[in-house]
Amino acid sequence: MTKIDALVKENPTLHPGIGEHIGFELGAKLVKDYYDAYGENTCHFIGKNILEKILNQPNCIGVNIYKALNEAGDGQTYVLVGVDTNGKSILDYTAINTNGELSTMEGVVGERVGVNSGWWDLF
Repeated sequence: MTKIDALVKENPTLHPGIGEHIGFELGAKLVKDYYDAYGENTCHFIGKNILEKILNQPNCIGVNIYKALNEAGDGQTYVLVGVDTNGKSILDYTAINTNGELSTMEGVVGERVGVNSGWWDLF
């Protein structure tokens, strides 16, 4: 993916404090309401390692999660991209390489989520 190919709407009002704990009851209600409306109740698992790689990039304050079609073209997946303090997707960044020189590093774009059976497993 290049910067030109990224269909990303940049939003400078993003900050690391966005998002909050909503508790089990509200979470269950929101998931049930979605299931009642669309009949879908599966979830997708994203491992800690890729989340840490994305979040550990310089100036990363959060993650955009995009619904996507898998590589086989027959199922849903998600693509995760780090977002910097200016609200821009981190598609590359400057870092010091192993030779001690400044170089451009490719930003981490994550995928390969696992499918879980769903929220209802909690009951």
